Amino acid sequence: MQALEISACKMAPSLFNLQAEHHREPRVLLLIAGHSGQVGSALLKQLEVAVPRLRQERGFTLHAAALVNRCNILWRDPDNGGETREPRRPCDWPEILTHFVRFAGTARLLVDCTADAELARHHIEFLHRNVAVVTANKLALCGMQREYHALMQAAGRNGIHYSYETAVAAALPVLEPVRDIRVRGERVLRMEALVSGTLSFILQRVNNGTPFSVAVREACARGYTERHPAEDIKGNDTGRKLLILLRTAGIHWEPEAIPVESLVPKTLVAEPDVQRFLAGLSAYDADWFEKTEAARQRGLRLVYLARFDERGVGVGVTHVSAQDPFALLAPGENLIRIWTDRYQPVPLSISGPGAGPELTAAGVLTDILKVTRELLHG
Repeated sequence: MQALEISACKMAPSLFNLQAEHHREPRVLLLIAGHSGQVGSALLKQLEVAVPRLRQERGFTLHAAALVNRCNILWRDPDNGGETREPRRPCDWPEILTHFVRFAGTARLLVDCTADAELARHHIEFLHRNVAVVTANKLALCGMQREYHALMQAAGRNGIHYSYETAVAAALPVLEPVRDIRVRGERVLRMEALVSGTLSFILQRVNNGTPFSVAVREACARGYTERHPAEDIKGNDTGRKLLILLRTAGIHWEPEAIPVESLVPKTLVAEPDVQRFLAGLSAYDADWFEKTEAARQRGLRLVYLARFDERGVGVGVTHVSAQDPFALLAPGENLIRIWTDRYQPVPLSISGPGAGPELTAAGVLTDILKVTRELLHG
């Protein structure tokens, strides 16, 4: 998720000052992109609590040397504590990278809390400059298969970490078990995943009698959606998450080969104004009520699933039994079920909350700490 970013760079001074005073300890420098969005702001608050504890208990320092949003860059020299604020310029990521690597530190991380396609294209350059990447931005992972392969090769060749656990299910530990399956040489035979906390919330509310337009408004109010909720209910994000799951499992797939069902009415596809878009959804509440009522009378519920099996892949609304694990999820929860050579007939199942900036930020912080441990201790 990404919220409107603001020009002011917000960061409590104590997070910098505590770090600048302890420069003799192992020092990991962070470049945090999207710091003023919802996920980035939540991450800064969590870092404010974590940094003193990590310094005391683990003996290393995390220093936010650069905070970048759409408008500004705030540089904070890790040695003298000096601050410099600069306006952003078009296509300036190579310059930002060059400036960042000049700072002296034990290790360096790019922390991408954006949904920015331009920054995603530069992830590989960070890897080539020995900067590890922790990202909630899934766009770099969802290009052509050859681009994904080049990204993974760049990380592997230089021994630099590229961590993207939060790109699929916020703080849920999904991708590591998938990697383990691949390392063991098991085949993924089938996969079913509800990996949009937003669509999980919306359809569970609709199944329980809430009008579709109201459920979308509620998701917006809780911070579950992108700035424009159409980005969520188009379903493309679920398609990207399925693609990441498949590629992590070692299954080659191209993005255009994943059919995705959009829940955006054709009459609203081109509506840029959020409030007019939300108001327009109310015209389709009766249609959604008919669908859910027809399903309910048959003992079924509607869920938005990503699927993979021997027949292919697909993303869209499907009917499941009212007793199916997907139907029993609380609004906003995710569930991934994976059948392999060994996980059958009972699949590997991973479930839990999958929406909200605080959860995503917690997952990003977990990735930062895992990568930092590997960088400092090998």
